[in-house]
Amino acid sequence: MMRILKPLIPLVLLLALCCESLAQGRLYASWASRDVHHPRTSVPEGGARKDTVVSAWRGERVGVEAILRSSTAVESVALRLSDWQKGRVVIPARQGEARFLRYVLTDDFRKCGVHPDTLTPYEVADIIDTETATALKPDTLQPVWLTLEVPRDAEPGEYSMTLDVVDEKSGDVAAQLRLRLNIVARTLPLPQEQAFHLDFWQQPYSVSRYEGVERWSDKHFELLRPYMKLLARAGQSVVTTILFYEPWGDQSHDKFSPMVQTVRTKNGEWRYDYTVFDRWVEFMAECGISKQINCYSMVPWDMTFRYFDEALGRDVDLKTTTSSPEYRALWTAFLTSFARHLKEKGWFEKTHIAMDERGLESMLDAYAVVQEAVPGMKMALAGNPHKELVDKLADYCLSVWRPLSDEEMQARREKGLTTTYYTCCSEPYPNIFTNSLPAEAAFLPVYAVANGFDGYLHWSWMNWPDQPLKDSRFRLFPPGDTFCIYPGPRSSVRWERFIEGVQQAEKIRILRESGAAEILDAALKPFRMGAAIEEDHIADAVNRLEHVLNGE
Repeated sequence: MMRILKPLIPLVLLLALCCESLAQGRLYASWASRDVHHPRTSVPEGGARKDTVVSAWRGERVGVEAILRSSTAVESVALRLSDWQKGRVVIPARQGEARFLRYVLTDDFRKCGVHPDTLTPYEVADIIDTETATALKPDTLQPVWLTLEVPRDAEPGEYSMTLDVVDEKSGDVAAQLRLRLNIVARTLPLPQEQAFHLDFWQQPYSVSRYEGVERWSDKHFELLRPYMKLLARAGQSVVTTILFYEPWGDQSHDKFSPMVQTVRTKNGEWRYDYTVFDRWVEFMAECGISKQINCYSMVPWDMTFRYFDEALGRDVDLKTTTSSPEYRALWTAFLTSFARHLKEKGWFEKTHIAMDERGLESMLDAYAVVQEAVPGMKMALAGNPHKELVDKLADYCLSVWRPLSDEEMQARREKGLTTTYYTCCSEPYPNIFTNSLPAEAAFLPVYAVANGFDGYLHWSWMNWPDQPLKDSRFRLFPPGDTFCIYPGPRSSVRWERFIEGVQQAEKIRILRESGAAEILDAALKPFRMGAAIEEDHIADAVNRLEHVLNGE
């Protein structure tokens, strides 16, 4: 079922609105809900909302949506945000950014497996474009996304600003919206200092393929920088690294090449080149992501490990099992060298050998090899709960519906171990597909803190299909499941709403620490495991909680 704002307004009222706006020399413009998808063909309900108010803490990133509509074609309109003013106090306009939303194809597939080609595609306005001007087609809706970065040193109080829609041909202001921002006298931590543990796996290979540049070239890193800075703005905790070729088999559009070159020499010894690995980790630190390094994978999905054989002069694929002597020999040599290198770089304590959705027997085999080769080396798993692994994994990420027991969670917490959860194609909602309701993205981080998790993991941040700016569908998985960010980089409504949820999670932590836990209890009930919240009520829960967190 397509979840959109449906055009219910009578045609007579629409004509009256258009005639009124044309008579005033203005376009129809209104603030709009962020909680629904506004289709191109929808007609605004009721009169235009020219004034709105939002609240935020200092250091918060705020998103506001507006819609434009004209009965006639307009060659080019641009967006212009004013300074924010509170009496004589002025915050410069550069703290905000107004951009047009671009539509992308999706459909209603929300299951795991091969994406069927029988579903009817439709458009959603998800892409926050980088263009500063656009044409308006007649009787076509054009959504707008306004992003505000509240300064950390801002004086609390209510600030006023305007969003102008400028007709570039005439230079006239064709429409104007007023926004009042109430800055609360509380401050969020810097993203890199937040407690929420965020782990979106990176896919740098999509950028090199899409832009047509060599992997790991200087140009590749140059292109990657703005993407990773945007990821860091959300408070990303983990650097995703790849030890051997393609840990995930066929589920990625672009194959994951190794960041460590493994060579079997002619005399049967092993040699390793860490050049790419080192540059990637150092580059991510420059972008603001340096808390943890997760290395994939000792247990890849097809249990094949590729290395270069000098005697043969070519790559060799070792197909094996976790219990074989070949597996133990391969990994004992690698881990011994890798740990020595990590210690030299000062990265050993924050590095984890990581696996994804692997079974208990394979995990216990891998754990034994690791601890025999490098006692004390940390390990991570995103997968099902197993009591045998509770005290062994430094980073344990669980499927949303299959948590550990309260006692196991508490034991891990007391030991300082990280416990998070993830969603994937198996969760129809809440999720961050392009066919998900926008507020679902904000729901996910709050669900984590409401149920005692330290954070959230998602398997892919930028694993693009062929034409991500046109079509979010992929041959596997629901549309949008493989990426949250678009080429450009262009942010998305989903990604901005997810950041909103992370900020809510941090607000909850801060208020709890200040003794306000009781105030939050009622607002958090819909987010607790077992609440069985209906999809259409998620936005209400998110918005109600935000009012409580802002003291409204």
